[in-house]
Amino acid sequence: MLKLGAAVLVGLLAPGWVTPLAAQLAPRLSGTAILEELGTAQHELSARAAGMPGSSLGATSERLATMSEALRKSLGKDVDKPIDIIDAKPKSNAYRAHAASQRVQAFLAASKGCLDTDATAMADALATTVAQLAEASDGAKLPPVVDAVETADHRPLFVLRNIPGKTSFALVGANLFDAQCEDPKVTATDAQGKPQAVQPKVTGVSPVRIELELPAGVKLDPGSYVLHVASRRKAFLLGCGAQPEAVAVVQVATPARLSISYVLTTTCRAGDGSEKVGSPIAGTMPDFSGGNTVSRQVDIGACTDPLRYTISAGVTFADGRTTTVGPISQIASAGITAGLPAGLTLSWDPSVRQLFVRSGANSCKGVY
Repeated sequence: MLKLGAAVLVGLLAPGWVTPLAAQLAPRLSGTAILEELGTAQHELSARAAGMPGSSLGATSERLATMSEALRKSLGKDVDKPIDIIDAKPKSNAYRAHAASQRVQAFLAASKGCLDTDATAMADALATTVAQLAEASDGAKLPPVVDAVETADHRPLFVLRNIPGKTSFALVGANLFDAQCEDPKVTATDAQGKPQAVQPKVTGVSPVRIELELPAGVKLDPGSYVLHVASRRKAFLLGCGAQPEAVAVVQVATPARLSISYVLTTTCRAGDGSEKVGSPIAGTMPDFSGGNTVSRQVDIGACTDPLRYTISAGVTFADGRTTTVGPISQIASAGITAGLPAGLTLSWDPSVRQLFVRSGANSCKGVY
């Protein structure tokens, strides 16, 4: 024990031997910092909108500008103060503005590599989110706010699809639960406030996270799925009182379907040792909707000694756009892999004579 104590004392007296702190604490969130976040979010969203004509991103960028101006007026002379020490109403406005900017950044990161149809659905979820946050006006000392929706494995979530199994996801934010009061209630409506036929079940709660589940096999109506969080907080001598509503939004959308055609040509060794190019074999892959794998067996005919395979492919999107890949050639003993739009790959496996289409690492990350 004495040796251990002496060693500790030496460590305290020898700062050069002590490992420095890994990181400094982040500064307290202020109105000025949130206004800067909104400005950055607006600028980056406007730039993304240029590449997505016809989407709601341009209107959302303009709403962020309006939200920023309203927040600046609400904060007044308290703009440079930490938001946790200012009055309830401007504090709540600041929390909601921060949530909007966080959601924008999540969209910008998650929508990379998405098909236009999926990216547009994600943009619609973002638009409704920002609209709901901008229209809220209630204040509270500790305002509940949702600044992220994510899957059970912590991926950002913007679009839900109807799937056979259970759907689990979570709302992440601040001041969502007071352990001295009953659990928060979460209800779902459309963008106009009409209750949804399918309601989420709360499966877990903490002050910063509410975990939800949708039953297996249910069919969600396409459009906005707006989640309203009603929580309570205990006040001294007053018991548990209702808090301002926190909101989050995901979009329910059908999968974006692709039609993929292919042409496979086999070069064979003829009986006299010469090379003979066979007739092209054309076909289509099963409809692909992302997130899964489809395959097609290809009959190469009477070729018993293939030397080389050549493949080309065409992709037709739901909106009628087309793109082509190839031709790509490879010796018969080696596979062929071709990159397709939206992080998809088309591959030929000569050992089983099958074509596969798969989602790659860069596929859309904001869709469940």
